[in-house]
Amino acid sequence: IDEDTTIHGRSSASIGVLDIFGFETFDINNFEQICINYTNEALQQQFNKYVFKLEQQEYEREGILWKFISFPDNQDVLDLIDQKHTGILPLLDEQCILPKSNDQKFTRYLYARCDKHPRFNASSSQRVDYKFSIEHYAGYVEYTTDAWLEKNKDQLPAAASKLLSSSSFDLIGEIQRFVRSEARGGRGSVATKSVGAQFSSQLRSLRSRIDITIPHYIRCLKPNDDLVPDYFEPKNIVEQLRCGGVLEAVRVSRAGYPTRYPHDVFIARYYILGDRKDNSPMSPIFSPEKFGQRESDLKRLISKIAYDLWYTDHQI
Repeated sequence: IDEDTTIHGRSSASIGVLDIFGFETFDINNFEQICINYTNEALQQQFNKYVFKLEQQEYEREGILWKFISFPDNQDVLDLIDQKHTGILPLLDEQCILPKSNDQKFTRYLYARCDKHPRFNASSSQRVDYKFSIEHYAGYVEYTTDAWLEKNKDQLPAAASKLLSSSSFDLIGEIQRFVRSEARGGRGSVATKSVGAQFSSQLRSLRSRIDITIPHYIRCLKPNDDLVPDYFEPKNIVEQLRCGGVLEAVRVSRAGYPTRYPHDVFIARYYILGDRKDNSPMSPIFSPEKFGQRESDLKRLISKIAYDLWYTDHQI
């Protein structure tokens, strides 16, 4: 929910819905899967930041005594994928502008540059098939690099590009500058960004937009792998909850105070539990509509309720 959106010069509220693919791991995972899982990693970090960091900071500001809960931080995975000069996608861009590069050369280059990263793994058997694995927040995923350069360049054949450039139609002329085409020796034009670079830029823009909104999360769980109704696989569901950070979020809420009342609502509901021997004009029994206007009044009511609970628990 964005409470500060400007439309036609006027400030107004808006609601946006972001529907994303879940974490993907198949028998064969390619360029599309690393993009999808990269998105899930980035949005998982957003979820961690919002739920864990902000919740814990609020408890600390309120002076609530509770045990600090460590939450998983996946920044190192994001760095492995998108960090400038060393990440997988930037390294792929480097290989895409070389005249005689191919998927095999890119994969060997990847092994040399990323082999020491703790989240990157390539066994001897994987190296034979030009594969590697990444330890995502949801577990290990093995990727194959088949056709990565072609998909990242997203080029039109030279003949198709020449056909477009010869067109006299105004619209074709406008979009011509956005078309990436093959050149001599297979070297791609660098006039526009690669698919990976565009994807990273759009993802950063999305995260910046989410940062200025009040997010609400809906987690969809797949009950079973057979796609049949009325059948739940507990292990499968627990694994999804764990991978989505939901169990950690519940721990954070339980460690603090998940039920939060505004002062006026709390007073309206619980003023009757106030001190009946208090005959002052500010007593919640005699003046509930005036009670709670000062913080001291609210503390007095809470102290009375806490004492009554303690007394009840310790009666012999």
